[in-house]
Amino acid sequence: MTTVTQASTQSVTLRYTHTLDEQLHACRLYQRSTRKHLFYKFVAIVAIFSAVWIVFTVGVQPAALLLLALGLFTWFDPVPLLLVWSTFRSSPALRQPIETVFDRKGVHFRFGTERVSRSWERYQSFAESDRVFVLIHSRWAYSVVPKRAFADRKAIDEFRELLRANIRRSS
Repeated sequence: MTTVTQASTQSVTLRYTHTLDEQLHACRLYQRSTRKHLFYKFVAIVAIFSAVWIVFTVGVQPAALLLLALGLFTWFDPVPLLLVWSTFRSSPALRQPIETVFDRKGVHFRFGTERVSRSWERYQSFAESDRVFVLIHSRWAYSVVPKRAFADRKAIDEFRELLRANIRRSS
């Protein structure tokens, strides 16, 4: 169930339920916004290049296979995705309906009996894809807001402007 209501021009209320697919997508989007991502890509390229160089100079060696495996592992960086997958699968609280209110003070989440509020100052940046907004509030801590929770494209555009007015945007 996804709905959006605009209580006033100052407040937006969204109701949605997270999906594993969106959580994994948000994780990848967040990963790409970090310096670690660029460092891992560099390490991967060096490792793969080194493996190819070893194969061409001395033939297939265990070191070349190890470097190739290391390069592929760092290129795809699956550990954060595996953590998100296992956390989502093992936590029923993450799969229950969520009501999120965005107002002048900040962002307020309600899911089950839990309540979480964060002021706008706590958010460092945000990232956006065609499917989700990722509101980043600290290192590897972010909130996911699916775009399917909005009534239409105009509501998404207004929400984006609300984010731009209150937090910096990640590159």
